[in-house]
Amino acid sequence: MKTNGHKGKPKSQGLKVGVLFNRPTEPIRGEETDYIAEAGVEEEAEAVQKALEKLDFKYKMMPFEIELGLLVKTLKNYRPNVVINLCEGAFGESHQEMNVPSVLELLGIPYTGSPPLTLGMCQNKGLTKEIFEANRLPTPKYVVLESSEDWKGGIEFPLFVKPSKEDASIGISSKSYVRNDVELKAQVEYINNRYRQPALVEEYVAGRELNVAILGNEPPKVLPISEIMFDFEDEPKIVGFSAKWFEKSDEYKGTKPVCPASLESSVKSNVKKIAIKAYKALYCRDYARIDMRLRRNSPWILEVNPNPDISPEAGFPRSFKAAGISYEQFIERIIQFALKRGRKKSKSSGSRQTN
Repeated sequence: MKTNGHKGKPKSQGLKVGVLFNRPTEPIRGEETDYIAEAGVEEEAEAVQKALEKLDFKYKMMPFEIELGLLVKTLKNYRPNVVINLCEGAFGESHQEMNVPSVLELLGIPYTGSPPLTLGMCQNKGLTKEIFEANRLPTPKYVVLESSEDWKGGIEFPLFVKPSKEDASIGISSKSYVRNDVELKAQVEYINNRYRQPALVEEYVAGRELNVAILGNEPPKVLPISEIMFDFEDEPKIVGFSAKWFEKSDEYKGTKPVCPASLESSVKSNVKKIAIKAYKALYCRDYARIDMRLRRNSPWILEVNPNPDISPEAGFPRSFKAAGISYEQFIERIIQFALKRGRKKSKSSGSRQTN
């Protein structure tokens, strides 16, 4: 991957863009194959790089590997007007994702995507559920288990078990679908021991799976809704790690996205309303994806994904392309969102200094 920007005439009077992304590293917990999810960030970075070249922006690729001081030095030397933040963690630790934009905040550099608070909340699935409930948003019944011994029942089987602090379908497989106490105990212990974190146990919602992409801020707009079509009859119908990342697997081949989804107007309207409310409740910014299940046409929120994967073949680009937005137009829009915030912050700071 090149590290220097396009040599042609830059757009927007010399605007300089930094593209910040994390290099894939061996995971410090979980399965060895989990690194594949991080490797997808490089694919995103390459797609963004090509878009910036087509847009004629001056840019610099900024891979974040091990040395934080080097990253800060690079940012200070290049002095970007805006950073496209693609980082999904740091030092092989996905939980550090929220701290990367914190560095940009401290340096006063506008950046794309959600703020640290949002990234931290959304990576804590138990906390996210509490926020859904506080805002009266429909979400499956759940419990967070530090240990299988903490299970007291209260939710009917079948249940779904997943890591409480991961994303990208990490730690999710057909074994995540549990039908009795024995299967539940085994999967909770797997999450507790292998991923070294609590397990989120929630009611399994059988039904249609929707990915609701949202773009923008004032106001945010729901893009064409995508549906995952399951090419098999038996439960569980899920998008596990293999279905998401291993193209040759039966799981991948059996989960086909369709965009736009075929939905009755009243159902679509309700899905959009709930998605926007969830987006705002978690202070999402610029772009995010809300994953839902439809049970008897009633939507249930599974997760909120701020700064979702924007690799060309990923779900979010599928939705903005269905809306007639090219990849380059999307990149230009999120850059403008960040610049607008930067201008507001500068104006606010200036007004305080004169008071």
